[in-house]
Amino acid sequence: MPAFAPLFVPGAEQASVRWLSVVYPTSRDIVDAVLPAPLTGTPMPEVIIWIAEFRGARFTNSHGNVETRPAYMQGGVNLRCRHEGTEGAYAVETFVEGLNHGILGREMFGLPKKQVRHVELHQLSGNATFGFTDARGHPLLAGFARASATAVDQIAPDWFGTQYTAKLIPRADGPGYDVSRLVRIPFGFDVNGPLQAGTATFEWSPSPSDPLHLFKPLGEASAVWGEAQMTVDYGTYVADLNPHDIAALGTPQW
Repeated sequence: MPAFAPLFVPGAEQASVRWLSVVYPTSRDIVDAVLPAPLTGTPMPEVIIWIAEFRGARFTNSHGNVETRPAYMQGGVNLRCRHEGTEGAYAVETFVEGLNHGILGREMFGLPKKQVRHVELHQLSGNATFGFTDARGHPLLAGFARASATAVDQIAPDWFGTQYTAKLIPRADGPGYDVSRLVRIPFGFDVNGPLQAGTATFEWSPSPSDPLHLFKPLGEASAVWGEAQMTVDYGTYVADLNPHDIAALGTPQW
């Protein structure tokens, strides 16, 4: 954080979102390999892909100072997990379209944000297409969601409302981290209007820098999309992390 001219107002976030959730089962082995202790897997290993347009994002700190951001696209991948009996969503990667829009969540909460060329969510005639394209122009994800007549009232599963992140700050004097802590962050949604739900098909493209193709689907993917008001409150430190327990499966490529 530049002390003289801070980049953001640390505070609670509110935003209107045009949102898509895709949830699917995956291998217990890959979930166990990625989750850092003290997080553990759940009886049903699941991945959630989420993609959203954030509109009118406002950040308000304890002194009432407010920062606003222009609309931007963001998406990510989380694993269903458990910590001391509470189910949650461990953030694996988060992708942000647009310069500096990802700084607050990354620096404050440890959300694993990367800036990418495209985060896409297009809705037409009851269906939706979605995808990620990395900063080099390499497509990471391409998917299609088809609506059914199923009625739903949640835009994301209950466990997604408790986010867990690994807040890691590299050391200045060599390998390792000055900070390596597990953060719990409350996310909330108030749905605006009817939601569409159905099934999704998608394909991960292999990538050495973002190996999300390791989270192979082992069953049908469900999809929900629509609009909501989203809130993100201050986080809580819940544990120290052992850097040796943190999986680094991707290698930077430029």
